[in-house]
Amino acid sequence: MFIGAHISIAKGLKAAVKTAEKMGGNTLQFFTRNPRGGKAKKLDLRDIEAAHTLMQEYNFGPLVGHAPYTFNLASTKPSVREFSLNTIKDDLERIKQMGVPYLVLHVGSHGGQGEEKGLSLVAQGLREILSTIPNEVYLLLEGMAGSGSELGYTFEHLQSLIKACEEHPQLGICLDTCHLTGAGYDLQDLAAVKKGFAEKIGLERLKVLHLNDSKFPVASRKDRHEKLGEGFVGLDVIKNIVRDGDMQKIPLILETPNDDQGYAREISLVKEMIS
Repeated sequence: MFIGAHISIAKGLKAAVKTAEKMGGNTLQFFTRNPRGGKAKKLDLRDIEAAHTLMQEYNFGPLVGHAPYTFNLASTKPSVREFSLNTIKDDLERIKQMGVPYLVLHVGSHGGQGEEKGLSLVAQGLREILSTIPNEVYLLLEGMAGSGSELGYTFEHLQSLIKACEEHPQLGICLDTCHLTGAGYDLQDLAAVKKGFAEKIGLERLKVLHLNDSKFPVASRKDRHEKLGEGFVGLDVIKNIVRDGDMQKIPLILETPNDDQGYAREISLVKEMIS
């Protein structure tokens, strides 16, 4: 099993790997640049090489990059769509250089245009991005909770985007247990949620899972993460998820409201659940 947390790489990738290992993790997620947007730091190839040496020593699984929240391929503003398009392309090149296989992207918000128009704009942007995507990296659409005008909160939304991109093999999915709960998928019946995902999208496209509890109940359409066991998902459900054979094949990333010590406790808790 690969378990880790979202960690800053402000001090370099090697430092982030060390932090993850001290927490007891064997993977991590990081923002590819400032989460509110802006320029990315120049890559330090020596730091990246040193990080990968440590990852081999610590038996790490694949790492996960996360795109900034400001990206929105469904924006009502052409300038925002263009910025998002170009910067996602740049981030895919960057994670390729970093030896990181996954870039997680929020699907976007339609801003009042309606879901059909919003999804059409996202599909248009994705097709252009995927036409130049580097080998050996994947763009992962993150399933959302459906707050406001968010897109991508149903398996049908995600399915439509994959179909619009002609089932591109490098387009995958990242699910989030808090977002699923908010969107109305009751993880108390994990088998039913998995079955629905498998039928609409296919489990082979699920590459990363964000492991979070939720401050709000099923179908709240709210995205508020909570510490494991302190929200409406609950430890029994979390235990079922982490013991599931399919989930044990992919990186499980904690995005709970925690500091490093809190993440270490949760990683230890998850490991106890599968022992």
